[in-house]
Amino acid sequence: MGDLLGQVVFYGLAAALAAPVAAVVTALILGKSRRPVPSALGFVAGAASLDALVAVVFLVAFGGTFSSNGDAGAYVDVALGVIFGGLGIKAIFSEDSPDEAAARRTRADRIAGAKLATLFAAGLAVQVINADALAVFLGGIKEVAKANVSSGEATIAVLVSLACMLIPYYAPLILYLASPARANARLGEMIGWMLSHSRTLEIWIGLAFGAIFLAKGIGALT
Repeated sequence: MGDLLGQVVFYGLAAALAAPVAAVVTALILGKSRRPVPSALGFVAGAASLDALVAVVFLVAFGGTFSSNGDAGAYVDVALGVIFGGLGIKAIFSEDSPDEAAARRTRADRIAGAKLATLFAAGLAVQVINADALAVFLGGIKEVAKANVSSGEATIAVLVSLACMLIPYYAPLILYLASPARANARLGEMIGWMLSHSRTLEIWIGLAFGAIFLAKGIGALT
């Protein structure tokens, strides 16, 4: 069980790093909403609901494939490596225009000022948009499918991976709850830094995790 938890934490944290935009949206919600905490929780709940549903469907539909085929998980890791490497290379040769960056900030601002039901749906949508993060999360779920553990242990492993993956969604909320008076200034700095370094983050995250997943997958196949 300890080895399984280590694996799902790794995939969960990798998925979290692949979705930095979620932290920006949560921070904007906390700064703009009239009910910041319930609104942020609604946004987080939307993302968590989709992730939980996807994990259950994946385990039901494909769990047997990974438990019976030892190489299936390795091929998934290779595919993840190719996806991340491709995203990193694409980011190197592409650069947002000022208009595109402004449009992205406007969309995030619009989401931040929405009602609770809309924020729940926005959490679902942002998670769908971050399909690369969702793919990495499922990489961790396939480790659960491969492991010879009880249903209770599998549930714990999925929840641990989910908690790690959702860090960008709820970390700004924790910061806000810890110090509401100072949170807005800190969150504002975080938003500015992440928006100004978004391309750099895409490059390094893509190339680094591309290399890691390729090495992991190819190593398991050889």
